[in-house]
Amino acid sequence: MDQTQLDGYAPFVHSLLTGGTLKLPQEKEAKLQMKFYEDDGEEVSRAEEGSANKIAFVSMIGPVMKYGDWCTNGADEIVGMLDKANSDPKVKGTVFYIDGPGGAVSAINPFIDFASRKKKPIVVLSDMAASLHYWTACVVADHIMGENRISGRFGSVGVVCSFVDAKAHWEEKGYKFHEIYPSESSEKNKVFQLALEGKYDRIKAEQLSPLAQKFQAAVREARPNLKEETGVLTGATFDTEKALDLGMIDSIGNMQKAVEMVNVLVETYSI
Repeated sequence: MDQTQLDGYAPFVHSLLTGGTLKLPQEKEAKLQMKFYEDDGEEVSRAEEGSANKIAFVSMIGPVMKYGDWCTNGADEIVGMLDKANSDPKVKGTVFYIDGPGGAVSAINPFIDFASRKKKPIVVLSDMAASLHYWTACVVADHIMGENRISGRFGSVGVVCSFVDAKAHWEEKGYKFHEIYPSESSEKNKVFQLALEGKYDRIKAEQLSPLAQKFQAAVREARPNLKEETGVLTGATFDTEKALDLGMIDSIGNMQKAVEMVNVLVETYSI
């Protein structure tokens, strides 16, 4: 997850832990819904949703976990919407709107699975696609279109593990911690124990580096014209115009342009 976005959630976490009333940044007030658009970019009304040759619109906004909860839509729910569009004979393609800083590594696999059964074009229209969101775009999109020339960002191709060690705080209050392992379980939690001691070599070698390499490989496969300048595959983020120059995205546009691109790709799929 992009670190600048991650740090921004600290006040919300603090408020929850101290009994405050501050709401989470993305409170889930309604179930995820799919919209539909005509070729001219006009949204299809509820009464006309049964019409054929429409374009589906699915969004992934904010941090994403594998499973949805009361606050956020999970990868399982978002993929469910993509699958619905993919299997609907009246839908010819999808505009997938992505705007977020990343999320759980476990959330990427549902999108990889979906990509293996995708049979219709998907255009990703994105304001910000960092970390998990960029990986998702690379996996599912036939075309990635940046939307925001001012503050849009792409990249953060990398993996981070972060946690708080509050043991000293609780020990100061009189708590004692005990972990007991039999001889048959000498490696259980070993990597995490070493990390708590400030010894990070094993967690980097056994967990973080393999994930980062898979992320890099996915980007290379999806972006064959990628310019691997400093930071492109090692965690930096780039504004929309720079991302286009680096081959991280395919174009810059808006909803109308995204709809037009879906129609172009429909012809390609039919061929």
